[in-house]
Amino acid sequence: MRLNKIYLPVLIAFVAMTLQSCLKDQEDVFDKQSNVRMQEYLDDTKEVLVSAENGWLFDYFPDRDLSYGGFLYALKFTDENVTVACELAPGESETSLYKLCADNGPTLSFDSYNSLMHYFATPSSGNYEALDGDFEFMIMDVTEDLITLRGKRTANIMYLRRFDSDIMSYMAAVDASSENQFFTQAAGKIGSANATAAFDLDSHRLSITLDDQPDVTYSEFFFFTPEGLRLNAPMEINGAVITALSFDSNTNIYSGADSNGNNITLTAKLPDNYALIDEFEGEFTFTFGSGSVDVTLVPNKKTGIVMMKGISPGFDLEASYNKSYGCLNLYAQLVYSSNDFLIIFGGGTSSGFSTGGAGVFFIKDPENPTTYLAIPDNQANSASANCNFILVQYDGESYYLAPSPWRINNTYDISGVKSITKK
Repeated sequence: MRLNKIYLPVLIAFVAMTLQSCLKDQEDVFDKQSNVRMQEYLDDTKEVLVSAENGWLFDYFPDRDLSYGGFLYALKFTDENVTVACELAPGESETSLYKLCADNGPTLSFDSYNSLMHYFATPSSGNYEALDGDFEFMIMDVTEDLITLRGKRTANIMYLRRFDSDIMSYMAAVDASSENQFFTQAAGKIGSANATAAFDLDSHRLSITLDDQPDVTYSEFFFFTPEGLRLNAPMEINGAVITALSFDSNTNIYSGADSNGNNITLTAKLPDNYALIDEFEGEFTFTFGSGSVDVTLVPNKKTGIVMMKGISPGFDLEASYNKSYGCLNLYAQLVYSSNDFLIIFGGGTSSGFSTGGAGVFFIKDPENPTTYLAIPDNQANSASANCNFILVQYDGESYYLAPSPWRINNTYDISGVKSITKK
């Protein structure tokens, strides 16, 4: 006990001396106040951003669940402005303000509206949370050639990569290359191993399976490049990594090599029921349970929206092209709005109505390539509900069957949707 009584004061004195030493060292290391150090860090970051004469490629990931995959942006900074281009709008660019600030850490903020930069973050009447995109980013790491960011909303890690050529020409080449890469499947070899690949074109994700490892799937997000595609992160297969693949549009072959020098050759192909967006253009017959109506389909390659014109005297319908499956998706939608009432093309029949995501896919019939058969989409609750639509009027309190001027082929009950057929 006596030893304890002697050692305790000594120990306290030793700890106090150690703490004083540590504090002195800390003062020596941090000889400037935190706000000064932060401002210097932000100034250094701006210098790096502006120094890229040709700008930066931005690997951008909206949505915290990564539902859409990544999208390629191009950014060029001056002291005050940033010029933005995006693969979603080929040939277009838009200039706006940005700022570097201390907001719970160093932050890059695109704080004035830019329709391209804010595309995924701008809410609408039908989607008040937008597409879960970021426009404010925590700065995680800065080097001369790579800046690592983290989205403040999504916490997704994203990268700015210094670019050394004309960035708009590069984006145009990416667009041209992506137009040829509409394949969803490929098969071939990685080294001596037989392999199959699946391309999810909606989420920009590549998945590879080896025949001798059927229960293992290797998967990674990708970005289109003028040569083919680049993986967001290296994909490791059997101890070797793949970072990029080249694509030959004449042979439809993806090729490359892994880090061990094994050659990669994957020949792309389309399913027999796959249709290109151009196939949904022209005069068609829309057929459902009680009849048919002639319509004109007008696709927009840029947006993927296909307008169905002439289906009713009062309105046109909107459908979307699904690039991953090569089909058309017709869904519930508002087709007319005024101060007094709404007309809704929704899921159901005269005995029931739902404003939910009811819809149908029109998928090519391989035996009759000009006919696209209606099958339930993956959003409705049951097959009996999915292929049925109804036109209703809503006055803010109750639903009513749509009046005559708004009907399709003089009916409000578009149940048993069967097909669209090119004339």
